[in-house]
Amino acid sequence: MAEKETENKISLTEAQIKDLKGAFEKGSFSDYSEQLKGTLQSLENICLDVGITGEPGVGKSTFINAFRDLRAEDEGAAPTRGASANKEPTAYPHPKYASVILWDLPSIGAPDFHPREYLQQINAPCYDFFIILASQRFGLIHAKLAQYLLKLRKDFYFVRSKVDEDMELGRQECPSSFSEADALQEIREGCLRDLQASGVKSPKIFLISNLSFSKYDFPLLGETLWKDLDLQKSHSFLLATPNISHRLLEKKKSAIMQHLWLVCVVACGVHAEPIPEISIACDTELLVKTLQGYCVNFGLEESSLRKVAEHAELPFEQLRALVKAPLAAEVAPELVVELLVEAAGKAPKLPKQLVPIAAMGLSFAVVYNMLKAFVEEVAADAHRILLKVFMSHKPREESQANIPGALEDNGGKEMGPP
Repeated sequence: MAEKETENKISLTEAQIKDLKGAFEKGSFSDYSEQLKGTLQSLENICLDVGITGEPGVGKSTFINAFRDLRAEDEGAAPTRGASANKEPTAYPHPKYASVILWDLPSIGAPDFHPREYLQQINAPCYDFFIILASQRFGLIHAKLAQYLLKLRKDFYFVRSKVDEDMELGRQECPSSFSEADALQEIREGCLRDLQASGVKSPKIFLISNLSFSKYDFPLLGETLWKDLDLQKSHSFLLATPNISHRLLEKKKSAIMQHLWLVCVVACGVHAEPIPEISIACDTELLVKTLQGYCVNFGLEESSLRKVAEHAELPFEQLRALVKAPLAAEVAPELVVELLVEAAGKAPKLPKQLVPIAAMGLSFAVVYNMLKAFVEEVAADAHRILLKVFMSHKPREESQANIPGALEDNGGKEMGPP
């Protein structure tokens, strides 16, 4: 019984409850909704510009493609092998989130390289943060660039790429005694030692494989960026981040949940129309777009699912069978009404401050719980797909040990198919 009440409870901050109560009591809910419509639209269009820099051959283009879930042969991918060095910053928008842009910056490391002139050339203030890539050692050139970025009050992160190549070489050289944990620690300590020797006091260093973001430190890099960015930009960053770990999926889910109330206010106020099946009014067209967006956020469109199946060398039908929610293209007004009717039958729990005006808040409560249930369902689907992909690549024992966050954020239980 307690679980059911928690499931239907609406979680709002005190400030949100106060604003809603005031709008309901004053009869100004439509005005309040119109006001928040602009806030919702601006949230969906937050720009995030990420500068990717490093010496030639460190894998900038591969990093950019991997973050955007593209392969070198895909349309819109950054050119990799045989590409001429770019002399100007080149923008690569995310395929799903056009306002999230990764910039392939001119390479550093030429004999006449000067950090101050370089940062002026690329117009450094325009970027939200920088990724400084190295495929072997970090040195004085990286440290000097970082020092000038500090003067500009720009965040930067040292990323050691191609770690998978180091691991493979180590296995070949010492097949019987090789330890991946020891090798990673050695690389990490070497990077730290080199940067500190060059004058960087507390460098943030992340070890990654450009070809497999789920390995090593990329999930940690994602979490760190999410914490460091301001609230709105961290929201955009999280949505654009590939589904590579269970912890990141949970953070993506939490970020979406934080804005449910905003969608509900707009859906129940600006263009709300009665739903004949139940005694509420809302904008079903907005809700269709919203649910489709949630599907996209968690990779539940047919094109994304087919790409995952292809990369994992799994039958598409096998992955599709794991998805309980509709795919993005399957979300239609009829489905939204069906989900609203289902939510209305579960007695949504309004915060006690809003109970006296429950009649006015009923539409809000029903829409809120419908959206909440849908987000929980698509997030669970994404977890199942992620676990299936990992399990398809490794023996069970090794796979379970290497899934980032697989046993976290879920009470210590395995996050997989029921």
